[in-house]
Amino acid sequence: MKNRSSSKRYLAILFAVLISAGMILSSCGKSDDDSETKKSKKTKKTEISEVIEETESETPSETTTESETEPPETTTEPSDPERVRLAGTYEGYATQTKAESHPEKGSLNNYPILRNDGSFRLILNEDGTGKWEDSMNGSYDISSWTVDGNSVTVTLPDRTVPGTIKNDLVCMNDTDIYWYYAKDGADPSIFNAITSDEALVVTGDDYYFGIGPEGYDLEKARAYYQSAADAGVGKGYYGLGRIYADRMLGGGGQRTTAITYYDKAIELGCPYGYVGKGRLYEWGTGVDLDYATAFQFYKTAADNGCLLGYACMAFMIQDGVAPGYARNGQTSIEYCQKGLQSNDWYDQVYSMYILGYTYVYPRDDLAQDTNKAVEWLVKASDMGFNQAMQRIGDLYYYGTNISKDYGTAIYWYQKAFELGDPKAARMLGHCYTNGYGTATNYAEGFRYYTAAATNGDALGAYNLAICYEYGRGTDVNMKEAFAWMQIAADEKIADAYCELGFFYDEGEAVAQDFTKAFDCWVKGSALGSEDCSLYVAECYLDGDGVSLNYSKALDFYALGMSQAYNHGNSETYGYCQQDIAWMVEEGYITQAQADAAVGYYFD
Repeated sequence: MKNRSSSKRYLAILFAVLISAGMILSSCGKSDDDSETKKSKKTKKTEISEVIEETESETPSETTTESETEPPETTTEPSDPERVRLAGTYEGYATQTKAESHPEKGSLNNYPILRNDGSFRLILNEDGTGKWEDSMNGSYDISSWTVDGNSVTVTLPDRTVPGTIKNDLVCMNDTDIYWYYAKDGADPSIFNAITSDEALVVTGDDYYFGIGPEGYDLEKARAYYQSAADAGVGKGYYGLGRIYADRMLGGGGQRTTAITYYDKAIELGCPYGYVGKGRLYEWGTGVDLDYATAFQFYKTAADNGCLLGYACMAFMIQDGVAPGYARNGQTSIEYCQKGLQSNDWYDQVYSMYILGYTYVYPRDDLAQDTNKAVEWLVKASDMGFNQAMQRIGDLYYYGTNISKDYGTAIYWYQKAFELGDPKAARMLGHCYTNGYGTATNYAEGFRYYTAAATNGDALGAYNLAICYEYGRGTDVNMKEAFAWMQIAADEKIADAYCELGFFYDEGEAVAQDFTKAFDCWVKGSALGSEDCSLYVAECYLDGDGVSLNYSKALDFYALGMSQAYNHGNSETYGYCQQDIAWMVEEGYITQAQADAAVGYYFD
């Protein structure tokens, strides 16, 4: 390539001071645009049961004879009608601990598991005695039981257990376990219970979100979702789809795989599949971005009983991209409140998360309220939602309507990271690499970037590539650098295309190919990278990888100026402006042409 004073390599060297400061792109709204920057020769941006009525038998008329001896008159106290009505044998259907996740005791994330395996029964006799049969802890005689309306109390030899009875369904609250029972023929659906196959999905959620007793494990999550899907559980397919959509699994076809799984969930009557497809269209992930289609999928999910759909609709309304809706914080809050009514753990915590987000970034009808934002995010965090923890970390990291505090940010990022949150891992990598809130430690930065990248964070993949390229916390490995940079580019990280262009331009880890370098920079420019626009302009100006074309060079210089202005990048802005002036001076274009091109992007 030609060596000019404004060549790409020379330009990148002049950017080194800026880069070494660790540029972070703002993370607000829908964008996760913070990325690690570096010193280098190149630019880095990075029954109700029947009531039994007891009737008194008529007392026969008294007759007396001198020859008969009358038996003494006896009276029997009538049984309690309520006790008679409720007496019977109740078969055990489920147990549920008060804790969020104890699969070994029969419950997962606030769901009792419907099993009816005959392992426990509750026998209530009309005379106030009974039997408590529990295969796990043994059997007990009930010395007495009383009823008051829908409340029942059972007295065992060592304790008294309160409970409720409704429509032949019993729930006993035994210290740390809820016991659910039902009479023959009673409908246990009131328990919101799930089958053992459906429980596989919730176990998968435990591993996916790191909220189970064993913590985060993506491979175990996938295995449990697959087992549920194999058993015909639609939500198992939804879980698989979410993994392939969010975690970059399955190579270049992972988005197609996700759509296939979501469609299968829908075929099996699971409305969560609509949520999955909506998210792909909302973010343009594997499909063309289409807000109208995304919103319709969310609405279909909500209309079919998936309350998570309401929270997703709330997010779009809050961000002003919901078709037919103005940006409206109050409407967003109302939709989140609907989502909170769900029995599903994820529906609840995601609704809390969006409520927090709404107060962080208010609209005209709603004042910004950081206290309320943090309150809702902490509620979700207390329930184990890692994304809420990560968002609190962001508030302190960026100082979003709150005092910037890197130490507090690291605290929340660490909590989220321990639950498997990939963005929190990346932000920890950024803190350690740049010495924000902690001592600079490239080895720790590399470790966190690796965790972020391998768990599906595209910017984590970009930063990991930088570590390999420049030996930050690891040995230089250009092949690894190129591989991770390609993954980041496939996820539409503009700066990754910028870097890939240099790999091809300079023949690092790949054969030198100016045409491929040019193509990479064109893609990065289309994604908004001012540096890529600058390099495309230089290619047209020098005829590198493309035919020389001064008019197109001018157009990309003007575009780069506009992008740099919007991003506050004065260096790239200055270089684009300088090269346009140089083209006019050399007679390649006229001043009128230059003014018209720049005016097009700034008027």
